[in-house]
Amino acid sequence: MKKKFLSGFMAVMVAGFVLAGCGSGGNTETTKGAGTTAAAEESDNFNAEGFPIVKEPITLKVVLGIRNQDSLMPPNDMPLVQELEKKTGIHIEWDVIKAADWSTKINLMFSSGEYPDIFITPNTGMNVEEYGVSQGILLPVDELTEKYMPTYTERIKAEDSDPTLSLVASDGKKYSIGYLVGQNINADQHFFINQEWLDNLGLPMPQTFDELTDTLRAFKTGDPNGNGQPDEIPLCITIDSGNSCVRNMLPMFGVPAGGKWLYIDEDKQIQFAPTQQGFRDCLTWLHMLYQEGVLDPEVLSQDDNTVNVKKTEGNIGFTVEWRLMAMGWDEGITKTHTLYMPTAPEGVEPQIARYLEVAGNGAFVTSSNQHIPESMRWLDNLLETSAMFSMYYGEEGKAWEYDAENGKVNTLITDTSQLRDCLDCNALFFAPTKYISETFNMSPQRIQKTEYCQRYDAAGVIQKYANRYLDMAPLSSEQREELSLIQTDINNAVKESIPQFIAEGVTDKSWDAYIKRFDNMKVDKLVSTYQEGIEQLDID
Repeated sequence: MKKKFLSGFMAVMVAGFVLAGCGSGGNTETTKGAGTTAAAEESDNFNAEGFPIVKEPITLKVVLGIRNQDSLMPPNDMPLVQELEKKTGIHIEWDVIKAADWSTKINLMFSSGEYPDIFITPNTGMNVEEYGVSQGILLPVDELTEKYMPTYTERIKAEDSDPTLSLVASDGKKYSIGYLVGQNINADQHFFINQEWLDNLGLPMPQTFDELTDTLRAFKTGDPNGNGQPDEIPLCITIDSGNSCVRNMLPMFGVPAGGKWLYIDEDKQIQFAPTQQGFRDCLTWLHMLYQEGVLDPEVLSQDDNTVNVKKTEGNIGFTVEWRLMAMGWDEGITKTHTLYMPTAPEGVEPQIARYLEVAGNGAFVTSSNQHIPESMRWLDNLLETSAMFSMYYGEEGKAWEYDAENGKVNTLITDTSQLRDCLDCNALFFAPTKYISETFNMSPQRIQKTEYCQRYDAAGVIQKYANRYLDMAPLSSEQREELSLIQTDINNAVKESIPQFIAEGVTDKSWDAYIKRFDNMKVDKLVSTYQEGIEQLDID
């Protein structure tokens, strides 16, 4: 991927959902582009360099979107936030909104015409095409970041390719500050097999798909846990939730399907996964294992939470996951399992979905902001190394420290379930691959993930073009809304059919009936629209 990566224009990723209709905070013609006109003028109170950022204190209103599971103390009670205010001279009025409430509250906010100066949104979302390109509520920040955010800009320029090109909207502008936790990884998921069970049964690591199938059968009948009971679960997955789902088994059948049930093949052509032969073959295989009791008999009903409990207990033979360490089952499968190099049926090449390290939406500045230069400098200061790691992990010396030997950051915190005195992963964080490798001593779990990716990469089993390019296709709000409706119908049909195929098998008659379900779902429209979109992306 070179710096010519995208040409002309590109749509910004819409994270998780598309916000429904609303009005702008004023006449669109007057607010649109305000970030490059009078609203961005420097006042006499502004310090272009050094600290504080302002001569006399000012207040900015910031809406912070956080994950549902996060437990944070009020930001202004956090020592780190208080220190930031003393340093910059900028007081923040925080409005913290959990992801479950985000859509409703943001809709009301935009409809009322009263919105904050800044949105910080790593774990929520924003419809940039609607509120940036169309309504001008969110301001383009290209010139502003170049002028007022040297820390951010220098990190981008240090990379071999621009990780923020994923933020370009359909008008060719960027409306958000990027969020990126670089890890130097390139594969979405990995397969894991129980090495302890292999050893107990005297079995070698399976080298072919047929050998894998026979090994799973041996796990069922050979009492590999040695308790004399037929309680082993050779293959443990869910239908459609979490990492260990049917979708993530498809790569062993040459189908690296993404969340849209689409994937990009080696010729940069969009393929519709649910009707591929590999999709059928995968479900046929799973049905056979289900009949034999090799596939978890609870697969048709269990969710991700149930599977995670089973992984913690460790009594499973084979599964698929992001990694092993620090996933909640260190006392379970982490102790017994090892990475499995994916195999495929004869004549098929396995294809693990490629992971692409590019920025998501981190922060936005709105057209109602009367302190744009000050806001941009404040955001840039959040990305200064000490401030950024403190906001993400907690206080220096308690949650993280500089390594005495190499000067890089070490994390110290292990429990993030308690009330946090920092913003946690909801903080603005921008750490591209080169920066993170030069600044941060990777935690053991991240090193483990990187090593897994390197092994898969060396074996040539990773998809050539990441499905995430589909999120970058230069599509308008109207196109994305139409495609979202199409995808909802498709997703419902696929999720209804998978359990039936696993339980009852796949016959020519049932497969033909299944294929016909898509006749009136505008699949061709879905594929052709994304095909046109990615053809405008200059990807290698």
